[in-house]
Amino acid sequence: LYQHLPIKPTNAKMRIPTLQQIKTMLTGSKGPGERTELMEEEGPCSSSDEHIHNETFCESTTFGTILVTFSAVCYGLCASAVSMGGDIAAPVVVGARYLGSFIFISIACVLGRVNVLDLDRASITKVLVPTCIFGYAAFACVTFAFQNMPVGEATVLVSMAPVFVALLSICCLGEKLSCMGWFLTILSLIGVVLVVEPWSQNGSGSFPKIIEYVAACAAIGQALSKSLWYIFTKRSHNRIYFLTMIFWYAVFGTILSISFVVVVYFPLKAAGKDASWVFSKLDGKDVLLLTVISILAFLAQLTVTKATQMMNTTIASLISNTDIIVTLLFQIFYSHIIPSWVQIIGMVVMVTATFSLLLMKEHQKRKLRSLQTLDEH
Repeated sequence: LYQHLPIKPTNAKMRIPTLQQIKTMLTGSKGPGERTELMEEEGPCSSSDEHIHNETFCESTTFGTILVTFSAVCYGLCASAVSMGGDIAAPVVVGARYLGSFIFISIACVLGRVNVLDLDRASITKVLVPTCIFGYAAFACVTFAFQNMPVGEATVLVSMAPVFVALLSICCLGEKLSCMGWFLTILSLIGVVLVVEPWSQNGSGSFPKIIEYVAACAAIGQALSKSLWYIFTKRSHNRIYFLTMIFWYAVFGTILSISFVVVVYFPLKAAGKDASWVFSKLDGKDVLLLTVISILAFLAQLTVTKATQMMNTTIASLISNTDIIVTLLFQIFYSHIIPSWVQIIGMVVMVTATFSLLLMKEHQKRKLRSLQTLDEH
């Protein structure tokens, strides 16, 4: 297939073509000698409503929605798998996730002949480094929050990310959100609250108050860090190939995770103190579970990164928030926990608000595209 495409797989700025793009190119309507918009050398596609390019070659909302929905499913299953491995030390889970991602993304880069060193200094300092830092900070904060405060309250605070994304995307990306868009965003967060039901959890007294306050700050920090990760990932569109971004993100996380275990575990062991919370022995079942977690996390990271580059960041973050629905459904089938009517209503509200916002943005794009077509004629 690559022999017929007017682009080479080694090009770090290549965008993955959709089936319609492949069909268009193979049928000859775009000759190999012509410039293809897949390269988009003149700059990234603007996310604002005034600069919407051709649907086939620029932002593919439908394809992006499929990718980010798949990532939400993977994240939800990954969270369920993490909850099943409660005896495994948290740093081991974090390290396994990044180490597994590093192995899988290395294989993908070798098979795809992607040159991960094809980066300019501006892309490294302005996009790649901030993306790695905020991505790792988000994962570290959410791990600390879920271990040191009630899960329901932590989930609500973590789910504030779409609000931060909406605010930051206006300032940094020029994306716009109408009053109806803000209403649907807040409505989706209300759905999160109904699904989690933080008022029904009585675990607040089991944590020291000061630790719980720190954990709450960590949860808010996770939401902010995740929002900044969305912003910088969106800015990487047309500057860094998404496989290259994931590769260096996995390298960054693996180095930090291994360094943390080495620096903390051995001094505690030498001092005769309990170091089981840093590293513990693993049996065959634990290794299998960590492998599943790393595969799911890699697939989720792969798809959400590509989707964020392609579509509106606020919508991408809202759809990604639906991973808690996947976790709840997993509990129904695996643990036989029946959700309450409030949780069912919350799931319906979340899905309805999120995809209503998606359809509203798509309608605006089609309407503006029709006006542009009329102007051209």
